[in-house]
Parts: sequence; structure tokens; C-alpha cells
Amino acid sequence: MADSKSFGIGNLVGNRFGSSDASATSDVSTGASYASPARPAHPVITEDVEIRGEITFSGRLEFNGRFEGTLSSGGELIVGESAVVKGTIEVETADIAGKIMGDVITSGRVHLRPEAMIYGDVKAGVIVVEEGAIVEGKISTAQPDRPSPDFSNIFSRLAKGDGAKSRRFGESSDD
Repeated sequence: MADSKSFGIGNLVGNRFGSSDASATSDVSTGASYASPARPAHPVITEDVEIRGEITFSGRLEFNGRFEGTLSSGGELIVGESAVVKGTIEVETADIAGKIMGDVITSGRVHLRPEAMIYGDVKAGVIVVEEGAIVEGKISTAQPDRPSPDFSNIFSRLAKGDGAKSRRFGESSDD
């Protein structure tokens, strides 16, 4: 049978404050990492949670429950396949596989997984839509550092009188 050590508050205090007790100088860092698969590095709201109101967070949040209201952050939101959201989402980036009835607004990237269903507008700097995703609303991208094209002279030949040389769609060249 393997030896098992337990670490109480006395052991931790003893290590930190230089206790001369030999049993108190054990290595405390032998436990599981906080970023292990058993404990994700970001908070997760599970599918059995229902929330109504406003959620604000920083960093990264994985949401798998039911929510009605406003969800906002300067971080990353992961909307799991089992999630149902009714309201507005305003985040830096979003990875969506669930159902959303409302607008999704990001300053960065939105990734719509095949299971995603959005009934509202999507506005982002970059939008990735995988086959199977549903969006019933407007999709728009805005990149402030990218200039808008100038369409003012798109028909420059027609404006100069060269219109007589062009043919209408469906006209035959055999007169």
C-alpha cells in the first residue's frame, strides 16, 4: 500500500513561516494541478443551472445552462451545445454551439459551430460559420483598421457614354 500524506493548515503555516518541525517541510506542490482536466482552468456553468438577469465576467466562461438577460465581458464566452440564451451577448470573442435568441456582438471573433442556432443579429470583427449552423438575422463584420472600398465609380464606362457598346443580359450578338 502506498504512503499517503495529508496536509493541514498547520503544515502549510509551518512551511511558510519556517517551522523547524521536519514533518512540516514536506513538499505541498505534489497535489493535482489546478488546470487538470478534472478542474478546468475557467469557470463552467452547467446545464442544470438557470439564470435570469445580468452576467458580467472577465477572462473565459463556459456556459451550458439556461439564461435570460444580458451577458457581457471583455473576455471569451463559450456557449455549449446544451445552452439556451435569450438576450444580448456582448463579449470580446465567442465560440457558440448552443441556441441564442438575441443579438451576439463581439469586437473580436465569433465561431459558430454546426449545432449553433442564432435567432438575431451577429456582429463581429471576424465570423466563422461552420456548415450546419443556423443564423436568422443580419450578419455583419466590422474591422475599424480596414478602409471601406470606394464604389462611387464602379460603372465608370457607362458614365462616359460607353453604354451603347454594352449588351443587356440575354441579348444575342446576332442582330
